[in-house]
Amino acid sequence: MFLRRKVDPSASDEQLVLALRDGHQSALGHLWDRYAHLLLGVGMKYLKDTEQARDTVVELFAALPDLLKKHDVERFRPWVHTVMRNRCLLVLRNAKHAVAVPQELLQETSTDDADAALLHERTLQQLERAIEGLNDVQRTCIRLFHLERQSYQETAQRTGLNVEQVRSHLQNGRRNLRIILTQHADQNA
Repeated sequence: MFLRRKVDPSASDEQLVLALRDGHQSALGHLWDRYAHLLLGVGMKYLKDTEQARDTVVELFAALPDLLKKHDVERFRPWVHTVMRNRCLLVLRNAKHAVAVPQELLQETSTDDADAALLHERTLQQLERAIEGLNDVQRTCIRLFHLERQSYQETAQRTGLNVEQVRSHLQNGRRNLRIILTQHADQNA
């Protein structure tokens, strides 16, 4: 019967990383004991939310064995700090791009008020028509980035553009959407 030996808790970070790569799960526990509280501090600094910071730390440690197999880590402490910071920035970026729905709109649509639901549907239809009014590249970038929640990199890969071109098309597309929607509002006023 195969028995795994326990990893020495006094081992260096680098030794624990090597042990974890070799499948010694006890190394993950030792790294947790050493760094969970520090990474929670990083999460709190960026996210300003205890629960979200805790969740991000747990997700990082859950992914750690796979990450360490993909990356050659010479100095664990600065590497894991950078990974945590990047995860926090990703959480903030995703929250920034979440569509904010005005509270009064939520209250209106939660009631059985048919007029409010109809107004909401008309607004969505106007937005859809405005998106259709964009050129092909802007429309594709807007749909991938804002509606399908793709990153700049993912949008670039799917469109064959580079990241800077994607940013430019998104910026121009949003500007053109504002113009189209403003013109439509002026025509209906």
